[in-house]
Amino acid sequence: MKRVLIADDDESIRWVLQKTVTGMGFAADLAEDGDKALSLLSKHAYAAAFVDIRMPGMEGIEVLERVQARISPTRYFIMTAVRRPDVAARSARAGAAEFITKPFDISHVEKLLKDVEREAASRERPFRSEDADEWKSARIVGRSRAILEVFQSAGKVADTDATVLLLGDRGVGKELVARCIHELGPPERPFVAVNTSAIPRELQEAELFGYEKGAFTGADASREGKLEAAMGGTLFLDEVGDTPLALQAKLLRILQEREFTRLGSNRPVKFRGRVIAATNRDLRRLVAEGRFREDLFDRLNVFPIRVPALSERREDIPLLADYFLQKYGALLSRPPRSFSREALEELAAHAWKGNVRELENFVQRLAVLSAGKLLRREEVARELAKADGAPDLATAPLEQVIEERVREFVRSLGSALEDEENLHGLFLRQTEKPLIKVVLEAVGGNQIKAAGILGINRNTLRKKLKELSLLPKKGKGKPR
Repeated sequence: MKRVLIADDDESIRWVLQKTVTGMGFAADLAEDGDKALSLLSKHAYAAAFVDIRMPGMEGIEVLERVQARISPTRYFIMTAVRRPDVAARSARAGAAEFITKPFDISHVEKLLKDVEREAASRERPFRSEDADEWKSARIVGRSRAILEVFQSAGKVADTDATVLLLGDRGVGKELVARCIHELGPPERPFVAVNTSAIPRELQEAELFGYEKGAFTGADASREGKLEAAMGGTLFLDEVGDTPLALQAKLLRILQEREFTRLGSNRPVKFRGRVIAATNRDLRRLVAEGRFREDLFDRLNVFPIRVPALSERREDIPLLADYFLQKYGALLSRPPRSFSREALEELAAHAWKGNVRELENFVQRLAVLSAGKLLRREEVARELAKADGAPDLATAPLEQVIEERVREFVRSLGSALEDEENLHGLFLRQTEKPLIKVVLEAVGGNQIKAAGILGINRNTLRKKLKELSLLPKKGKGKPR
């Protein structure tokens, strides 16, 4: 018979819970203080434990900390009459599966015990991968035909210094493929990743090529750049499609001449190593639009590898989800846990628009939130519904809307950023109308509120609305 511990200094609470527990077929052990609770926990194995947070001697949270509740197979429930967020947070951190406030509903306690019972005798079978070594290699998890083709391409190019271009949507794992190619080659070589679009424009050349002492204000000492750090190994150029045109010309020289020059120096340095570039952009379209150099594209496109979207390798989702669950369980010091096969069917049927990265983030969240040893379909479906219900731009806070609109603007600028003299005017022309429109939409057309957010008076806003043809047409609503 499975046992349940009830630890509370209130005799009436112990009596009510004992009747509930035994009525459901569990054996109940009682403790009136923390010391006795700790003693019983050291002697017996419990399916669940209801522990009051405030007891004589040792408090409930300390009991959980002493028995290392976070890695224990027992389900711990903290009981308290104190409704404070910090107490709930401390309980969760100590390993409590749930925080129960008094007075509690007995039906809720019964539901918690049914969950414990169902987990112990669940029909949902845990997923176990019997051949982990066969499907996990060089950081990449999978055994689908699509991912095996990527492995084959990686193996063919690994022993050469041929330039590789990795193509694929965001979140598919392009950097992992780059590292796989690197690690399949000769050992003990550096792998240096750089995303030029994430570096301020004024620092891009210094970061990539390095500089000599005195090359510019603040250059107090010489410093090697990413190219020198990658010498003899692999330079990984992430999001290469977002590289500014001015820097593209210098990248072309590296690929053509295999040399570069530090800022403030006239001495060329020979580059010895491999270049792997990655992008989720359509480079051919960018070339046609004049936003990416055709000669640079030709130099990068020596050995292209397309990394498949997760929708093209759905059979890998169970392996990936199980791998991430074990990974984050270990990082969180949790006992080994598994997805049920039915839960994994739920994950495999989901549309992962963010690909492997989105799946990993989702499983990480489950690893934090879930207290059970077996993650069932119901729990996965509930969390997926929450994720799918996240606010989109139509219902998001104004700050989020504006941030996304600014991102769209920056992405749309492309080569226009090269013309710095006209950048200020371009920025105003490109952002003024959409920004005012977004703010008006966010406040339901209320011009007074919109003017306050934009930091201008209503008359100025009214004038701008007329100039930009944003005034509502007759019959389509009136300004407020």
